Amino acid sequence: MALELVVVTPEGEALSETVEQVVLPGEAGEFGVLESHERFLTPLSPGPMQIVRGGANREWAAISSGFAEVDGAHVVVLVDRCRRASEIDHAETEARRVEAADALAALPEDEEHAGERLRLAGVVATAELELDVVGR
Repeated sequence: MALELVVVTPEGEALSETVEQVVLPGEAGEFGVLESHERFLTPLSPGPMQIVRGGANREWAAISSGFAEVDGAHVVVLVDRCRRASEIDHAETEARRVEAADALAALPEDEEHAGERLRLAGVVATAELELDVVGR
């Protein structure tokens, strides 16, 4: 069984490979995709993406919110950020999380848009930190 997984960020293609299965963090909860899956488009939440290449060969990546387009042979993931567990620098990510939390705490209440962006930055950094521990 083969499924083509492509992850695209604003910087370009973050990942492109043939996999057996991918598990993504959907807005309604995690969902898995195998070859011959029904076609659909769905929003994604920040969190872990599990990549299954076969048997015990698995890899994890942290993704930001975005969308996934699925058909029987392809999964295209469009997100702002994708970081493989092996690429996560714990100290740098913790610093990003703390910086976002501090900036959010100092933000006036009427800055709703900036506050949402900072909350999202904190969520993504937290997901990466959790993945750094679990996914290696």
